[in-house]
This record gives sequence, structure tokens and C-alpha cells, in this order.
Amino acid sequence: MFTQAQIEVQNKQVFAELQRAIENALGLYSNEFLHSVKRFGLRVREFEGILRERVFEQLPGAALARSCEELFSELSLSDQGLIREFYLTRIEEIPAALRAKYAKLYRYE
Repeated sequence: MFTQAQIEVQNKQVFAELQRAIENALGLYSNEFLHSVKRFGLRVREFEGILRERVFEQLPGAALARSCEELFSELSLSDQGLIREFYLTRIEEIPAALRAKYAKLYRYE
């Protein structure tokens, strides 16, 4: 059985702020998030593109002092990998009906 090694987050404050922005987008505002991803012509797994287009910041409830792209760039490579993994895990937890509605965004191409 495979068990993922636990990696300690180095910059906990920035990591938590970015994590809250992702939770906000993929929780209550997941429909708005997916609609914004579609509007920018991105795929849901294009995390860096979503950061670049400031999708998280455009959603209701996003109260950030700095852009998510800026926060992401402050993280170490290991923290960036962890937040990317967190995001990719969370997009798979969006309700199936909503994922079906935006099925093109989930396709691998």
C-alpha cells in the first residue's frame, strides 16, 4: 500500500492564505469559479494560468491583500508542490453534476 510522505509546510502563513482562497473558490463559489475558468479559456488543471488570470481574486468572499500569483511565488518549491496538490485534489471534489456541466474544462488535451 502506498503512503505519501508528509512534507512540512515552510511558509505556513502564505500557504494558509492561498489555501483559504482556493477553499473559497472551490467551496461555495465553485460554479462561479468554473465559469471564470471557462471564460478565460483555461482548463481546470492549469493552476498557474488560473493564478495568472487572477480567477481566485475575482470571486465573492476573496479578501486578499495580495494576488494569489504573488503569494504562490513566495512559497518554496516544496510548498508550491503542496498547494498545487491541494488544489488538484479539491477540484476533483467539486460535485459531479457541476463537473458534468463543465466537462470540457476537466478534459485532458
